[in-house]
Amino acid sequence: MLENFSKKNIQVKLIYPKRGKLDFRKDTFFKFYNIENKFEIAQLAHKLPFNYFNYFEKISFVLSSFIWSYYSVKKVMKNVSNDEILMTRTPWILFFLSKYKNLIVFECHKFSKINNFIFLRLRKKENIVIVFTNKKLKESFSLSNALEKKSIILESSFEERLFKDFKTYSNKKKNRVVFVGQLLRFNKSRDLKFIIDAFKEKELENFELIIIGGPNKAIKDLKENTSKNVKFLGHISNKEAIKGMESAEIGILINDKNQHSLSHTSPIKYFEYLRAGLKVLAVDFESHKNLPLKENIYFFENNNLSSFKDSLLKASEENFVQNPELERFSYSYRTNKLIKHVARLEGLEPPTL
Repeated sequence: MLENFSKKNIQVKLIYPKRGKLDFRKDTFFKFYNIENKFEIAQLAHKLPFNYFNYFEKISFVLSSFIWSYYSVKKVMKNVSNDEILMTRTPWILFFLSKYKNLIVFECHKFSKINNFIFLRLRKKENIVIVFTNKKLKESFSLSNALEKKSIILESSFEERLFKDFKTYSNKKKNRVVFVGQLLRFNKSRDLKFIIDAFKEKELENFELIIIGGPNKAIKDLKENTSKNVKFLGHISNKEAIKGMESAEIGILINDKNQHSLSHTSPIKYFEYLRAGLKVLAVDFESHKNLPLKENIYFFENNNLSSFKDSLLKASEENFVQNPELERFSYSYRTNKLIKHVARLEGLEPPTL
């Protein structure tokens, strides 16, 4: 999103928390995310505990986020003029920024008690735009009229320039299946062991599973007793991960059971799978069934081996259906939509983009 703002000649600055003794290098950041239109980056020290405790982890995370957000907002706002727009995905940053007159854009990607608590306390605020990633997520909150009026739904997106032309996808490796993403979510397994074990079945011996993502400890645990048709590429750059998608025929969407994954998720990798010309094999959670562009989705019952095999075999026999509506889910389109929304709220003529 920030790069696409930058492409449109909007001045952008990313403020990033610095934790521990890690040496942060801007060139490494831009290279890893394959960013061409560079923007300003600044760091603020974050010396509070983070992932230090095996117990009370959630409480320590909330407290450290609260304290860091309070002091960071105070420090940053000393050098921010009233006409600058502020954007965040951190609820406590939103809460403390709301004390100022600036327009604030808050990206809400999941339901949480903290988000709900803060929305209730900001119910009379007129300077807040909430971006929800899908309708179901928005409906999970009881928004005031003021917050409802300015909210907008923007699904997750893909970066168009990172992908090849669709015409080149005719040479995909038959029966190659790919999973891309973190192997753990909120430090919990994403049910990948079930998928890995499925590839030991005789019916799937001619299929190949490529797993892209980390952390390394999770890879080590999952590698035990895997079959030869399963390969791990580890945590690689976004550009290299997209190459992995483009070489495959089918992409997997799977997660553990929690409120977010069951009802609210709008996975970036789903839209990247489609842009890479992949058919998508997805666990039959409500959130996945509510995704747009369903022509290429094949559902299977959660933890049902027979259902998984049947859906995979069916997907392998079908052709990918290219939908012209897919371009609406690029970051360029998403950015344009947000800019026009903000312009209308501010009483400005929406720019021609």
